[in-house]
Amino acid sequence: MRMTLVEREVELAALGRLHEECARGRAQAVVISGGVASGKTELLHAFAEQVVQRGAVLLSATGSRAERDVAFGVLGQLAHGTALPGPAARRLLDLLRAAGEDDTAADPSTGGASTIGAANARLLDEVCTVLLAPAAERTVVLLVDDVQFVDDASLQALLYLQRRMRFTRTLVVLTECAVPRPSRAAFHAELTRQPNTTRLVLDPLSREGVAELLATHLDPRTAAALAPVHHAISGGNPLLVTALVEDHRAAVRAGRPLDGVTAGREFGQGVLACLHRWGPPVLQVARALAVLGEGRSPALLGKLLDTTADAAAQVVEVLEQAGLLDGGRFRHPVARGAVLASLAPAERAGLHLKAAGLLHLDGAGPAELAGHLTEADALGGGTVDRWGADVLRRAAQDDLATGRLDQAVRRLELALRCTTDDAERADITTLLLRVEWVRNPSAAAAHLAPLLAARDRGALSRRNLLHLSEFLFWYGHIDQLTATLADVAPAPAGTGAAEADHAGARVGSLSFLHPTALPAQAGPGGAGRDLPTTVGLRPADLAATAERVLQSGRVGGYTFGTQAAALAALVYFDHVDRAGQWFETLLADSDLADTRAAVVGALRAEALFRQGDLAEATRQARAAYEALAPQSWGIAIVIPLAVGIAAHTAMGRHDEAAALLRTPVPEAVFRTQLGLLYLYARGQHLLATDRALAALADFDRCRELAEVWHVDLPAPVPWRVGAAQAHLALDDREAAHALARQQLEHPALGGDRGRGVALRVLAATVPAQRQVPILRESVELLQAGGDKFELARALLELSNAHNAVGECETARTVARRAAQMAKGCQAEPLTLRLRPVRDLDPAEQWDERVEHAGMASLSEAERRVAVLAALGHTNREIGVKLYISVSTVEQHLTKVYRKLNVTRRTELPVRLPRRLVAGQK
Repeated sequence: MRMTLVEREVELAALGRLHEECARGRAQAVVISGGVASGKTELLHAFAEQVVQRGAVLLSATGSRAERDVAFGVLGQLAHGTALPGPAARRLLDLLRAAGEDDTAADPSTGGASTIGAANARLLDEVCTVLLAPAAERTVVLLVDDVQFVDDASLQALLYLQRRMRFTRTLVVLTECAVPRPSRAAFHAELTRQPNTTRLVLDPLSREGVAELLATHLDPRTAAALAPVHHAISGGNPLLVTALVEDHRAAVRAGRPLDGVTAGREFGQGVLACLHRWGPPVLQVARALAVLGEGRSPALLGKLLDTTADAAAQVVEVLEQAGLLDGGRFRHPVARGAVLASLAPAERAGLHLKAAGLLHLDGAGPAELAGHLTEADALGGGTVDRWGADVLRRAAQDDLATGRLDQAVRRLELALRCTTDDAERADITTLLLRVEWVRNPSAAAAHLAPLLAARDRGALSRRNLLHLSEFLFWYGHIDQLTATLADVAPAPAGTGAAEADHAGARVGSLSFLHPTALPAQAGPGGAGRDLPTTVGLRPADLAATAERVLQSGRVGGYTFGTQAAALAALVYFDHVDRAGQWFETLLADSDLADTRAAVVGALRAEALFRQGDLAEATRQARAAYEALAPQSWGIAIVIPLAVGIAAHTAMGRHDEAAALLRTPVPEAVFRTQLGLLYLYARGQHLLATDRALAALADFDRCRELAEVWHVDLPAPVPWRVGAAQAHLALDDREAAHALARQQLEHPALGGDRGRGVALRVLAATVPAQRQVPILRESVELLQAGGDKFELARALLELSNAHNAVGECETARTVARRAAQMAKGCQAEPLTLRLRPVRDLDPAEQWDERVEHAGMASLSEAERRVAVLAALGHTNREIGVKLYISVSTVEQHLTKVYRKLNVTRRTELPVRLPRRLVAGQK
C-alpha cells in the first residue's frame, strides 16, 4: 500500500519556493531529514511530479547500502536516466567508465571532504559540465534519495557540483535518515556551510495527522476512533500507521472481534522494514533491546553488542525519533516479538545467555536472570554458569508463592542440569517436589526416590528433611516417614525462635497425624518432649495455636501442609466458626491452585457437615475429590470420602454413601489419624443401614488404635458416641450409658457441639422421666455450637421425651421446630421420623410481617421468656432458670401472646428462638 502524503504541505511548499528561486538563476541545495519511513521519499516523489509539470529537467538517483562501495554508483544512475539528452548521457557514462579504469581518478576512501587531487578535479569538472549544461535552457532538478548510502565518490561529485552551480538554474535535493550524530560529519559540514543550502526536518505525524492518514483508508468514524491508539503505537511513523490499517482490515476479513487496535503481522513486518533500512548496527541494537527488555542503559547495550555505550546511545535515539521506541521501550509487544523472531534461535539463545551474565554482574534480581536463562535453554542455548542454579532456584520459589507453577518447574529442571553439587541438587529436587505436588501429585512422586537416596547420603538439610517427611506422609510411605523423622536433628544453636517454632509445628503436625512416626526415644505417644503437638492441649489453646500458624502462613512462615493441619484442627475440634474466615481467605488466593485448593475444599466440606449443611457438604466433598485423580490424593483421599459418606448417610442417601465406600483407599491410611475419620464415617453408615455389629467393629477399631497410639481425642472422632449408639441398637443400654458418660467426662471433649451430641446419646440410656432435662441441655449446647443437623436430632429426641411423659403439646411444639431444622438440612430420615409426632396445625402458617412487627415490640424480659417457652420449657422451669416467679412468667407470656397475635404456647412459631436470639445481637 502506497503511503499518502500527510502533514507535509509546509515542506512541499518550501520546495516549490526554492524551485522558483532556481528558475531566477539562483541555485539551491536542500537537505530533507527525518526518521526512517517518515515520508521523505513520498515528499520527494510529490515534488518531482510538480517540477516535471513545470518543464524542469529531472535527474534522480537513490542511495543503496548494497552499492555504497561502488565508486560513482549514484552518478551512474543519473547517466542511465531518460532526462539527460543522449549525447550528454553517453559523455557522462564515458567519463565514469574512464574513472573506473583509472585507480587514481577516484578514491572511495576520501570520505567525501578530503583533498580531491588534480585527476579527480578534472574528472569532476567535466561531470559538472555535463550535468549543468541543460540548465542553460531549463531548470535542472537533481534528486538523491537516502544520501546516507551514497558512495564517497558520488558525494565528492555532489559537493563539487554545489560549489559551482551557485548562479545556475539548478536545484539539488537530498534526503537522509535523521541521526543525532551523522557518521559523515565532514560531508554534512561542507554541504551545509554553503549559503544556498536549506535544511528541512520531517517530524513524526501528530495525532491529527494520523487521523487524516487513516481517513484515506478507513471510514471516518473508524478512523477517528482508532487515531489515538494508532498514534500511540506507531509514534506517528506513517509506514507503521499504514501497516496497522492492513492488520485492521485483515481482522475485519477474518471476522475477529475488534475491541481495540489490532497490531499483527503487517505491523511486525513494518517494524522490521524500518530496521532493515538502517542496516546492521541499528538492527543489532533493536535486537539487543528486545532481548534485554525495557529501559536498558546504553552501557549495558554496548557490552552486550561489544560496542561503545556512545554508539548504542546514538542508535537508541534514532529508534526513538522513528517512533519505534518510547523511553527506551518498544511501543507495542508485537514490535518486540517481531524483532525477537528475526533472530536465529542460536543467536537469540547466545544473547540471552550473555545478557544473563552481564545482568548477574550488574546485580539483577533472580526472576529477571532466570527469565533469560530459561529462554536460552528453550532455544537450545549453551551451558549455564554455576551461579545460574541458585538464581533459578530462588526464582522458582517466588513462582511457587505466586502460583506460576509451570514456569517454576521449567526453571528447577534447568537448575538441576546446572549443578553437580550434591547438597544443591537435593535443595532443588525438594523444591521441585513441592512445586510438582501442587500441580500434579502423581508426577511429583517421582522425586521421592532421589530425595530418599540423598537422605541416605546425608545430603538433605534439616529443612529439606521436614519437607520430605510431609510428602512421605501424603503418599503413605509410613516406614520411610519414621526413618526420615529420626534423621531430623535438633535445631542448631542460634536458630531464631520463629524458625524453631515453624519447624516444631511441622513435626508436631506429623506426630499428631501419624502418632507412631517419631522415634522411640521421643516422649509418650510418639510426640517429642520439646515439640508442640495437639496432644494434651486444651481446645482453646489449640484454636489459638492453629490461628497463629495460619496467620504466619500468610507471610510465608509455614508450609501449606502445616497450614492445612492447623485449619483441620479448627474444623475437627469444633472451632468451625473461626475456620470459616480462613476458608474464604485461602480459597480467594489467586495462587492457591490444584492440589491445595482440593485439600482446602475437602476441609471446607467437613466444616459444612459439622454445621449441618448436608447438601453443600456433599457438593463440596465431591468437587474436592474430583479435582484430583484418585492416585494423586494419596492417603488424604479419605478426607473428602469420609465427609461424603457421613453427609449422604445423614441425608438418607445410602446408595451414594455405599458407592463412596467402594472407592479403594491406601492401607497406610489406617496407620494415621485420617483412618479414624474414615472408620467413624463408615461406622455411622453401617448403623444407619441396620448393621450395628459391623458398625461396632469399626468403632472398636478406633478405640484400639487410640489405645495403641496413646492419643485419645474425642472431638475429631467421637468413637465412644458411635459405639454407644451401636450398643443401643443392640439393646445394651448399660454399655451405651458407660460410653456416653466416658465421652462427657473426657478432659479433651471439646466445645458445645461435642458435648451436646454426647448428651443426646446419654439421654437415650436413661429412663424417659430423666431424659427431658438432659436433652434440653443438649439442645441449648447444639444451638450454640451451630450444628443444625445434630440440633434437629436432639429436638426430635426431646419431642419424643416430652411425649413419653405426657407433655403432648410441648412435644408437638418441639417436633415442629425439629421438622423445620431437618427440612433445612435435607435430612430425610429425620423428616420421616417426625411426621407421626408433629401436629401440622395452622400455627405453621405464620404471617412473617406480623411476626417481625411483634418480635420488635417485645421487651428484653419477654424475649427471654418467649425463647424458653418456644423451646418447650414449663412455666415453673422458666421461673427457675430466670429466677422469677411463676406468676411473673405467666404475665410475660400473656404479653408475648398478645404482641405476637397467638393464643397459646403451641402457636408460637418454630422460628422464634432463632429470630429472637438474632434480634438481641
